[in-house]
Amino acid sequence: MRDSLKNLFNQQIILEDGSVFYYTIKPYELTNTLGSIIAVLQEYNFTKKENNSDKFSCKLYKTKEGNWYDKEETKTVEKSAILRMLKSAIDTQENSTVLDNKTIE
Repeated sequence: MRDSLKNLFNQQIILEDGSVFYYTIKPYELTNTLGSIIAVLQEYNFTKKENNSDKFSCKLYKTKEGNWYDKEETKTVEKSAILRMLKSAIDTQENSTVLDNKTIE
């Protein structure tokens, strides 16, 4: 139990504006209207670290090729901007991790 809680909160991302988000990644099966699986995506579940009562959470989806898939429409301009910054920050973090792993080999 303790290890699962540690893994839940050990992934964090800091955006350009200083906002801190914790996130988890898990597989997500995208299905068509007949229920057949058409793709398996990575589901990123973000929660903003805040001291006040306002909570911000969202889910983003990414293909194995590295493309972002928007499952739902964004309602506000502010949320849209946060989602763009999250996508960019995750891409940057993942690209730097890949480059670090290649230099180690």
